[in-house]
Amino acid sequence: MRGTWILLGVLLGTSAATAQERPRVDVGADARKAVNVTVYNANLALVREVREAPLPRGVATVRWQDVAALIRPETVYVGEPRPAAPSFAVLEQNYKYDLLTPTRMMELYLERELQLVTVNERTGAERTEAATLLSTEGSQYVYRTEQGITFNHPGRVVFPEVPANFVQRPTLEWLLESRQAGRRSVEAAYITGGMGWNADYVLVLAANDAEADFTGWVTLRNNSGIGFTDAALQLVAGNVNIVSPPADNYLYEYATRSANLMPMEEAPAQFVEEGMFEYHLYSLQRKTDLADREQKQIELLGAENLAVQKKFRLDGYSYWYTSELGGPLEDLPVDVWVEFANSEQNGMGMPLPAGVIRVYKADSSGAQQFVGEDRIEHTPREERVKLRLGQAFDVRADRRQTDFEILTSTLWESAWEIKIRNHKDEPITVELREPMGGDWEVLDSSHEWIKETSSLAVFKVPVRPDEEVVVTYRVRSGY
Repeated sequence: MRGTWILLGVLLGTSAATAQERPRVDVGADARKAVNVTVYNANLALVREVREAPLPRGVATVRWQDVAALIRPETVYVGEPRPAAPSFAVLEQNYKYDLLTPTRMMELYLERELQLVTVNERTGAERTEAATLLSTEGSQYVYRTEQGITFNHPGRVVFPEVPANFVQRPTLEWLLESRQAGRRSVEAAYITGGMGWNADYVLVLAANDAEADFTGWVTLRNNSGIGFTDAALQLVAGNVNIVSPPADNYLYEYATRSANLMPMEEAPAQFVEEGMFEYHLYSLQRKTDLADREQKQIELLGAENLAVQKKFRLDGYSYWYTSELGGPLEDLPVDVWVEFANSEQNGMGMPLPAGVIRVYKADSSGAQQFVGEDRIEHTPREERVKLRLGQAFDVRADRRQTDFEILTSTLWESAWEIKIRNHKDEPITVELREPMGGDWEVLDSSHEWIKETSSLAVFKVPVRPDEEVVVTYRVRSGY
């Protein structure tokens, strides 16, 4: 048995010696040849980069420095850029994130000896004494010295050495086995948190409210802990499914394998859109810098003189038709909507990522004034964009239930009177939108109406300037 322990000690010693003799190659951002950053809506980004590294023949430790602080190390892929034939293999990967900070240094020197230095304020003379760090709780450092136990030392602390596991910045460490020596292009890809983007749009209405100019902007945020210079940028729009991480991990779970880096040729400064799986990919046709802790805006698209429609809407509620209304509803506001088609015929036709559209219109002096905003979801081409901007100041309505009858336990009849008043200097059309649940039938009405959906009746009511129009109808509804 004793021989076994001796043999094991020899093997461990040999292994340690081998690790100490193994060459180490540090590869920082200065060795970067190309980088591509693909940013998703879900505070998530895929970083792909190529660096040139001098690899020795055999097994070596490669430290891939300057990576994102919020990197997901389990998503890392490392290899050689295609179509190069594989010339090295990854035997092991470690993620070094024990950063060199004063607090962490104190934690690692717990129960270890260090030096306390005190400066005499009158003479400037320094006094050094050995001490053992006993506690770091609550940043109240407690020491044992020759004189006894002390805390809140007024001087400075001197450490005899830096622990070997410390790194200056987050680092990936690989154990690589290379078939030959020489400079090699190494490609690495990983997922990181802390990066996200959203779309912001500006719609400028013409004086007649029938035309508008449209501009889309990408607002990009980088809080990943690292910046990228001269990067190829791509954005993914769509709801990518993200697996919930374990409770002890605050980042999103996502796995990938790298494809080729996108071409790096210069091109016009605009995004080009393409379909990718069930999402849409927007590629910036030039390189850009993505500084850490920066918010950047880049123009996404633009369109001029697109046709828009302004609409006035008064909406009801489906539960009104199955109960007796307590009293009249007076001075109801009428909502103002703006709609347009996202179509090539209308000068657009690019899929619109989700975001906020802010609408402006010039006043009599020509200055643009903000008139409202609304959020849109991801909108495919050839779909209509509908924006609720606010409530019309000069249009009001009253609603009154003039009759209510319970025919059976599941069947009701009710009669309604809606008064719409237009105090504007121009004629308008108000869409009276009445949602009705279950089986329903309009028995009679003062105005024409359409059954827009199985549960919605729409009255389009023209109202002249300074006119009040009264709409009446009776409906039977049941379940």
